[in-house]
Amino acid sequence: MNDEPKAANAMWGGRFASGPDAIMEAINASIGFDRRLAAQDIAGSRAHAAMLAATGIITDKDAEAIREGLLTVLSEIETGEFAFSTALEDIHMNVEARLKELVGEAAGRLHTARSRNDQVAVDFRMWVRDQCDAVGEGLGALMRALLAQAEAGADWVMPGFTHLQVAQPVTWGHHMLAYVEMFGRDRARFADARARMNESPLGAAALAGTSFPIDRQMTARALGFDRPAANSLDAVADRDFALEFLSSAAICAMHLSRFAEELVIWSSAQFRFVSLSDRFSTGSSIMPQKKNP
Repeated sequence: MNDEPKAANAMWGGRFASGPDAIMEAINASIGFDRRLAAQDIAGSRAHAAMLAATGIITDKDAEAIREGLLTVLSEIETGEFAFSTALEDIHMNVEARLKELVGEAAGRLHTARSRNDQVAVDFRMWVRDQCDAVGEGLGALMRALLAQAEAGADWVMPGFTHLQVAQPVTWGHHMLAYVEMFGRDRARFADARARMNESPLGAAALAGTSFPIDRQMTARALGFDRPAANSLDAVADRDFALEFLSSAAICAMHLSRFAEELVIWSSAQFRFVSLSDRFSTGSSIMPQKKNP
């Protein structure tokens, strides 16, 4: 049996005589889910390295080696060749460890003037921002499809219901446009949340900035942010932008659920307003005549 103590973590274990217990390592590792931040993490590191070179903190030679190495790491991740390690805890340390294998000591200078706190904050903020963009595009496509339906059925008279009882006549077009309005508000909420979150945390470091002469405006521009975050504590400690995204998503999901339920009702034998393709329907294991939306 080997009684040698496990080596301390290379990133944060400077004062530790030994590494974490296996249970602690398993609890502390986030690579199982934060690996999806790889593209944002590498983009943030490339922008940070370019800024470090531009301000004379690292050499152009080191910055070029880091840039090329990061592109190689990104390619390995995208092609499925990258070997993720739980022992390295998270996407940030996994990327930096592989970068050191590729480019050597220059990789160690990438973390100059940066903490994992502002690194995590910028990665997560960029990822949520990307999700806002993706949702906005998806909702735009859905609204265009609903508009096409509204135009096609502008004069198709159908009953409007309250409490599932026939109430007043409406048109198919009018009903479809109701959802255009709902999803338009949803899209606006995501756009509004995106605008509010679009501030760069880079440069806040652990919580109170750094004494290195960094250029926060440069990294903010490079990463598509409107400006650097105004307060370093707020930049690294707050996650309200994620909650705002989730709030917008919950409201949007309610509208999507409402529309889906109408399709379920409208496709029933009692209504027969719509018929869904077999590609988007299921059947019954005991009643072969059934088609379930």
